Amino acid sequence: MVTKDQAPNEQAHSIRRPFVATRVLTVLDQVANQIVTASTHERTIGEDPSAADNNKTTADTPLFKALVVDDSSTVRKQVELELKLLGIWTDAAESGEDAFELLAQKDYDIIFLDVVLPGVDGYQICKTIKRNKAKKKTPVIMLTSKSSPFDRVKGALAGCDSYLNKLAKQNSFQKVVKKYLKSS
Repeated sequence: MVTKDQAPNEQAHSIRRPFVATRVLTVLDQVANQIVTASTHERTIGEDPSAADNNKTTADTPLFKALVVDDSSTVRKQVELELKLLGIWTDAAESGEDAFELLAQKDYDIIFLDVVLPGVDGYQICKTIKRNKAKKKTPVIMLTSKSSPFDRVKGALAGCDSYLNKLAKQNSFQKVVKKYLKSS
């Protein structure tokens, strides 16, 4: 709903005029958040998919667990939705510090890292994961909005397994995920 002076309807998302990028992005973020909340269960840091309701069957329990680390809530939600389509349970972190906390508590089958993060960057997180004997075989996919040869070399030195553009098409994303989960 687009409004000039009216109070927004509680059931609809609204943007007041004039259209300002921050207002549009805020509403898009709210819509994405509502979609994710409606389609997935909210998870807390200590929660595990194996601790699901006793009423659920084995077919409802995901086979794989993924960690998505990105400071953009929109990108995190986009990747979570893509993974959900593949039946993969997801934890998300918005900073390197949050990622380290989750990694200390759980094991993941695949990890998606944004290259640029506040504080510790994706390359440093990747290096730390690959130095850990218990986690070094976990595939690490770097997420980037632009991929230069320099970034790829830096990622290879950090030990990342692959790069994905944040705007990757669904089939490209699924192909990479299936490639690395098949080999794990």
